[in-house]
Amino acid sequence: MPMISISHGEWLETPKPAASDHLICAIGDVHGRADLLEPLLEALSEDVSGPGVERVTNIFLGDLIDRGPYVKDTLGLAAGGLAMFCDERVPVEDVLLLGNHDVWLKAALEETLHVDELHVWQSNGAVETWHDFAVAASDRPDRIVDTLRRNMPEIVAEAVARMVPMHRIGDWVFVHAGLDPRRPLEDQPEEIVTWIRDAFLEPEDGWPFEVVVVHGHTPEEPFEEPTIRRHRINLDTGAVFTGVLTAIQIRNDRMRFVQASG
Repeated sequence: MPMISISHGEWLETPKPAASDHLICAIGDVHGRADLLEPLLEALSEDVSGPGVERVTNIFLGDLIDRGPYVKDTLGLAAGGLAMFCDERVPVEDVLLLGNHDVWLKAALEETLHVDELHVWQSNGAVETWHDFAVAASDRPDRIVDTLRRNMPEIVAEAVARMVPMHRIGDWVFVHAGLDPRRPLEDQPEEIVTWIRDAFLEPEDGWPFEVVVVHGHTPEEPFEEPTIRRHRINLDTGAVFTGVLTAIQIRNDRMRFVQASG
C-alpha cells in the first residue's frame, strides 16, 4: 500500500450551527480505498476525546464498494466504524448510508437483485467487489449472488443490512447523492437520494429547504477539494482516481475538512 498522509484544514464557519457538545463527522465515497479509510478513521478518532465533546456521530456517505482494490477491507472497516477506533469514554454512533453502488450489494444479499441490475452493476465497477469475495464474473447470475452471500462475513452482511438512505441531525441532512428540490423534503425516495445529480447540484428555482445537505456521488473540479455551496457540501473527492479521501468534522458553528492522501 502507498504511503498515506493526513491533513487537517482550517476551521470554517458553518452554514448552519450544530449542537456544541455534538461532534459530527462524515466521510465521502471510499470505493474500496481501505488504505485511505483506515488512517482517516484513526485521525478522526484523535479528535473524539476533545474538551466538551459528549457524543459523536460518524456518517459514511455511501459507495463503500466497487472500483477500488480493497473492497472487503473497506466493508470491514465501515462495519466497525469510527467506534472501533475510539475508547468508550464518549459514545460514538456510526451511520452507514446507501450509495447507488451499495444498493446493488444490499439487494444481492437480500436476493432481490434482478438480472438486468446485475449486468448494470457489473459494468459499473462490480468486478473488483466480486473478486474480493471470490466471485467469478463469468458465473450464472444466481451463482454470483449465492457466492456473494456465502462469502460475506456476518458482521459485514449485518452492516450492509442496516444501511439507510438518509440521516438528519438538526438542520443538516446527510445523503449519498442529494435531494430533489422539486419534491417535499419528507418525500425523497431511495432512487433519488442515491442517484440525483443536476437538479440538486444546481437547482433552477433556488433551494426550497432550510437544511444543508452533506453528500458525495459527484466529484467536482478541482477534484481533490470538497465543494462548498450555500445549500450543500460535497465530500466526494474521487478517492479511487485522485487518491484523496475527504471527511468533514462539524461542531457548533465551525467545520473543517480532514483528508487522507496517497
